[in-house]
Amino acid sequence: MAERLKVDSTELDKFFKDLTKAKNSFVALQKTLRDSGVNGLGTDDLDDACDQFQEDWHYGTKQIAEQIEKLTEITQQAKNDFHQVDVALEKALEKAEQKGRKK
Repeated sequence: MAERLKVDSTELDKFFKDLTKAKNSFVALQKTLRDSGVNGLGTDDLDDACDQFQEDWHYGTKQIAEQIEKLTEITQQAKNDFHQVDVALEKALEKAEQKGRKK
C-alpha cells in the first residue's frame, strides 16, 4: 500500500520554473525602464508624465518581482514539507503493514 503513495512533483517543479521566468521578466523590465529615457519627446508636461509613469512602473515591477520570489520560497517550502510528510507516512504504513503480517 505504501508504494502507491508516492508524490509526483513534476508539476510543482514546472511551476517553480515558470515563477523564476516571470521574476526574471520583471527584473529585465525594471532594467529596461531604468535605462530608457523619454526626455525631449514633447512638452515638459509630457516628459514629466512619462517620467512619473516610469517611476510608477519601476516600483510596481520591483514589488511584483519581490512577491514572486516570496511565493516561490513559500511553495518550495510547502513542497519540501509535503515530501517529509509523505516519507514519514510511507514509513508508518510500512511499519503497520509489517506488524499486521506478524499477527
